[in-house]
Amino acid sequence: MKTMDMTINALPAFTYNWLHMNETHLAGVNADAESPARVEIPEEILEETKTYGDSPCSEIVTGSGKDLDRLAAGAGVPVHIYTAPKGRKVKKDAVRISLCYADQGFAYDPKTGISGNGAGKINAYSLVLEEDSEMTVVMDYSSAADAEALAAVQTKIAAKKNSVLHLVQIQRLGSGVTFLNDIGGSCDESARIEVIRLILSGKNTYDGCRVALAGDKSTLGVDIGYLVSGDGHLDMNYDSYQTGKKTSCSINAAGVLRDRAFKLFRGTIDFQAGCSGSTGDEMEDVLLMDDDVVNQTIPLILCAEEDVVGNHGATIGRLDESLMFYMESRGMNRSEIYEMMAKARLDAVIRKIPDEKTRAGLAESAEE
Repeated sequence: MKTMDMTINALPAFTYNWLHMNETHLAGVNADAESPARVEIPEEILEETKTYGDSPCSEIVTGSGKDLDRLAAGAGVPVHIYTAPKGRKVKKDAVRISLCYADQGFAYDPKTGISGNGAGKINAYSLVLEEDSEMTVVMDYSSAADAEALAAVQTKIAAKKNSVLHLVQIQRLGSGVTFLNDIGGSCDESARIEVIRLILSGKNTYDGCRVALAGDKSTLGVDIGYLVSGDGHLDMNYDSYQTGKKTSCSINAAGVLRDRAFKLFRGTIDFQAGCSGSTGDEMEDVLLMDDDVVNQTIPLILCAEEDVVGNHGATIGRLDESLMFYMESRGMNRSEIYEMMAKARLDAVIRKIPDEKTRAGLAESAEE
C-alpha cells in the first residue's frame, strides 16, 4: 500500500515564503479505490466510463494540481463521464451524484500526516458539454457524524461553444473526515461554468478549482459558502485563468469561522496576454465568531494585459457595533444575532442553487 507526499493548492505566482500561504503540503496520502456512488441521470444525458487518462478532459489543469492526478492514477480508479449532447437546454433535470463515506478508521493531521489503518477513496468525474447545451450536476458528499476517513473527488469540465454548466457541490462530512475536492475546467467561446460550493462540516478540507477561460466571451461564476467549527481546517485555492478576449469571472466567498477553526482562501484572477476586454471580480466576506479562530485570505490579481478590469477585496471580522445596537434594541441578544447572521451567509449561497430539490433538502436538514 503505497503512500505519497503531495503539494496541492499552489498559487500561480508565489508571495513571501515566510507567510506559508503559497501552497499546501500533505504527507502520507494514500487512496486505493473509488467510493460507491448513487447516481441519478436525467434523459438525454450520456454516460460512459473510461480508464483514468483516457477521459476527454484528461489534460485539463485543476485547482489542486498534478498531484491529485497522480493520486487518482495510482489508485487505478475509472473516470465516469457525463455528456450533455448538442442543443440540450433542459436546466432543471440534474445529474445527481451522492457519495456517502464509511468510517475508514483514520484521520489526517496536517502536522504529522495520515494516521490509521487503511487507504482512502478517490472518485473521478468528467463533465462534457457539447455546443449549445446546458447541464446541472449536483454532487452531495456525506458521512456519519463521527466518521474518520480520507476521501477525494476530482471533477474535470469541458464546456464547448455556447454551453452552460451549473455545478453544485455540497459537503456534509463527519468530524474526523479529511476531504480533497478538486475541480478543473475549460471554456470555449461564449461558454459558462457556474460553481456553487457549500461546505457545512468536515475536519480537514482541501478545495481546489481552476477554470481556463480560453474562448472569447467565456465566463466563470463561483459562489462559496462555508462553516468551519471546532478544530476544523479549510484550505482553498480558486483560480480564473483568462486567455480569451472579453472573458469575465466572478468569485464570491462567504463564510463563518467559530471555536478554533482555521481557514485559508486563495483567490486568483489571472489575466493573460491577449485577453483584452476581460473583467474579473473576487470578494470574500468572513464572519469571525470566536477569538481563537485563524483566518488567512489572499485575493490576487495577475495581469499581463493592459485592457482589462479587475477588482478584489475581503471583509473580515465581527459584526458592526451599530448593527449590533440596532438588533439588540429589537430584543435580540448578541449570541442570537451572530447565529442569525451566520445562517444568513449560508442561506444566501443556498438560494443561488438552481435545483429546487436540492434547496428543499438543505432546508429540511437545517430544520432537523
